[in-house]
Amino acid sequence: TTRRGKMGDKGKITARTQFGFSNLAYGNWNLMNTTERLDYEEEIGLRVPGQYDREYLERTNIDWKDVVYNSNAPFSSVELQASGASSAFNYFVSGNAYNQEGISIGSDFKRYSLRANLEAKVNSWFKLGTNTAVSYEDITEAQDGEYTSVTPISAAHFMQPYWNPYNDNGSIASASDGTWTGTNVNPLEYLAANPMTSNKFKVLSTIYAEINPIKGLTIRSMAGFDIISARSNMKSYPTYLPNLGSGKVGNSYQGATNITWTNTANYMLDLKDIHHFNFLLGQEMVNNDYESFSASSRGQSNDKLMNMSGGTMVYDWADSRSGSSYLSVFGKAEYNYDSRYYADLSIRRDASSKFGKNSRWANFWSVGLMWNLKREKFLESYDWLSNAQVAFSAGTSGNSSIPNYDHLALVASGALYDGMPGIAPMSRGNEDLTWEKLFTTNLSLKVGLFNRANVSVEFYNKKTTDMLMEVPISFVNGYKTKWDNVGAMVNRGVEFDVNVDVLRTRDFSWNISANASYNKNKITELYENKDEYDLANSQLYLKVGRSYGEFYLTRYAGVNPVNGDPLWYTKDGEITNTYSEEDRVFVDKSFIAPWQGGFGTTLSYKGIAVNALFSWVGERYMMNNDRYFDESNGTFTGYNQSKALLYDRWKKPGDIASIPRNGIAPQFDTHLLEDASFLRLKNLSISYNLPKSILSKTKVIERVKLYAQAQNLFTFTSFSGMDPESTANMYQAQYPLSRQFSFGLELSF
Repeated sequence: TTRRGKMGDKGKITARTQFGFSNLAYGNWNLMNTTERLDYEEEIGLRVPGQYDREYLERTNIDWKDVVYNSNAPFSSVELQASGASSAFNYFVSGNAYNQEGISIGSDFKRYSLRANLEAKVNSWFKLGTNTAVSYEDITEAQDGEYTSVTPISAAHFMQPYWNPYNDNGSIASASDGTWTGTNVNPLEYLAANPMTSNKFKVLSTIYAEINPIKGLTIRSMAGFDIISARSNMKSYPTYLPNLGSGKVGNSYQGATNITWTNTANYMLDLKDIHHFNFLLGQEMVNNDYESFSASSRGQSNDKLMNMSGGTMVYDWADSRSGSSYLSVFGKAEYNYDSRYYADLSIRRDASSKFGKNSRWANFWSVGLMWNLKREKFLESYDWLSNAQVAFSAGTSGNSSIPNYDHLALVASGALYDGMPGIAPMSRGNEDLTWEKLFTTNLSLKVGLFNRANVSVEFYNKKTTDMLMEVPISFVNGYKTKWDNVGAMVNRGVEFDVNVDVLRTRDFSWNISANASYNKNKITELYENKDEYDLANSQLYLKVGRSYGEFYLTRYAGVNPVNGDPLWYTKDGEITNTYSEEDRVFVDKSFIAPWQGGFGTTLSYKGIAVNALFSWVGERYMMNNDRYFDESNGTFTGYNQSKALLYDRWKKPGDIASIPRNGIAPQFDTHLLEDASFLRLKNLSISYNLPKSILSKTKVIERVKLYAQAQNLFTFTSFSGMDPESTANMYQAQYPLSRQFSFGLELSF
C-alpha cells in the first residue's frame, strides 16, 4: 500500500532478478549406515553372523537424507516495476515471476503475480484509487506431519540403508519388475505413481474514494476484496503394482471470499499552532464466505485416461459451505499540545455472527498518553539527549476465532443408520457464547542519545477473559465437545530494543541493533471453576496457577546399570521401574518460548554494504516424536534406527547407558523432551551500488545494484531433530527450513 509514485516525479522503471539455490538449514541426521545397521541386527538377533552374505549387502550404503532432500534446489525471481506521477495521477505497477524447487523431493512452487497501485486526483476535493494484487500459484507439496512408509519425508527415517531406490541405470527401482528389494514400496516410486498437485488464484484489492468538502475534513469510503480459488488434484496410476490395475483420481475445490466495506470521516483541527486535534468516526462491514467440494473415483485402467469419468465408481465425495459476518462502528479522538503532551481515546462496538443472539455485540476501548520530555524547556539545553518519551496505554480487544455456526443447535446430513443415509445431531448450540476479551496495559520509555543511539523498553500486562475453548461434555446426547467461554489467562512481559550508529562519516557507517523480549504466562481460571484440565494426546495439561504450554510428563530417570531396566521418578520423586501416567508432573518447560529476540549489524563504505541479522529463541522445548520411531529399541525393527541404539543402549551389567536393554519400548516421557532453543544467522548479505558518476554517462540508467545473500546460514542448537524452528509442541516428520544462497541484480531507469 505504500508503494506508489510521488506527485511530480518522472516515470521510473526498475528491474530485479535473483537466482540461487537452497538446501537444508540444519538437518541433524543420526540414522545408521549399512555397516552399523548390520551390526545392530546381529546384536539383537535379527541376523546370524555367517549365515547371510554381509559383504554383498555392504556394497549398498544409502543415506536416505541425501535421497529425499536436495542439496542444490534452484530458485529464481524476476520482477519488473514502473512508477511515476503527474499533478493529478500517480501509479505503481509491478509484475513478478518466482520459481522454487523444494528441498524435499516432490515439492515445487511457482508464483506469478501482478500489482497495481493507482490514484487519481479528479479535482481539488475528490480523489479515488485502488491497490490491487493478483497472483497465481502452482504447488506440488511434499506431505509432512504424518508417519507413513511411502511419503518421502517420513519414509526417509524408515528405509534401510541397504535398500537402493535407484537401479544402476538411474531409473527408479520398482516393485513391478523386482528391482526394489525393500519391504513395502519404494517411496520414490510411490511419489511418481501418486502425484498430488494444487493451484491457487488470489485477488487482494481495495478500491477507495476520498473527498475533502471543507478544510480539515476527509471522508473516505473503501471496499476491500480478498478472493481465493484453490484446486487440488490427486492421481494414482493403475500400472502401479499395489493398485492391481485399478487407478484412482481425486479432485477438490476450495473457494473463499472476504469483502470489507469501511467508511470513515476524519477531521483535523489546529488552534494557535499548539493545539492539534484529530477526530475519526467510522463504520465497517465484513462478510466471509467459504465453500468446498471434493470427489474421488476409482477403476481407471489406463495411465493416459486419468480423469474422473474414466473411473468405474465414485467412492468418496464431500461438499460444504459456510460464512460469517461482522459489523462495527468506531470512533477515535487524538490531541497533542505543542508536540509535548499527547492523548488519544478510541471506542468501538463490534458484532459477530459467530456468537449467540444474546451476546453478539461487544464494546472495546483504548486510551493512550504520551509525554515528549525532550520538548520541555528544562531539557532543551542537554544536546546529548536527542529524544525522551514516556508513554502509557490501556485498552481492550476481542477474539472470535471459532468455527462458524457453533452457537446454533444443528443437525447435519452424512450420517448412516443401518446402511441408510440420514441426519444426526451436529452441535449442541450455545446462544450465550460471546467474544473472548483481552485487556492490555503498556508502559514504555524511549531515549535517544547523541543522535546516535536509540533505546526503548516497554512493559505490558495482558489479561484474557472469557477464553474461547472447545471443552468435553457428556456424550449422552451425541455430542463430545462444545465451544464455550471457559477461563482466563495473564501474560506479563517486557520488550527491549536498541539501535546504535557506532560510526558515521561521509563514506563509512557502522550500525548495530538488538531486540529482546520476555513473556510470563499464567492461567488464572478454567471452565466450570475447574482447577485443571488434561489436553488429550498433546502432553499438555492446563492448571490454574501454571502457564499454558507447560509440559506435564512422567520424568525419565535413566537406565538401571545392573539389569538395563528403564527408570522413572514417581510423582513424589522416588525412583521406580514402572511407568505410570499417574506420575506425571509439571516439568517447568514450555513449548512457548519465554525469551526471544534478534540482533544485527550493518556496515557500509561508499557503495558497499554488508548486513548480518541473527534471531534467537530461549527456553523453548519440544517433544521429538521422530525419536519414538528412530529409537524404538526393538518395537519397529523393520525400520532403520538411530545410531544411539548401537552406541548408547544398555548391553551388559555395569553399562552406563541412556537407552534401556533391547526390547523395552520407549514411553512418552521426558527423555523425548528436548531443548529447542536456537541461535540462527537469518540473513547475511553484501551489496554494491555502482557510483552515480559512472551511471550518469549512460543518461538512461539511474541505479545499478549487485548483491549476494545467504538466509538461515548457520544454526546453533542442541535439538536433535531436523529443524528447531517451530511453533508446535511436538516435532513429527516436519518439512524443515531451508538455507538459501542467492545472487541478484537491480537496475533502475
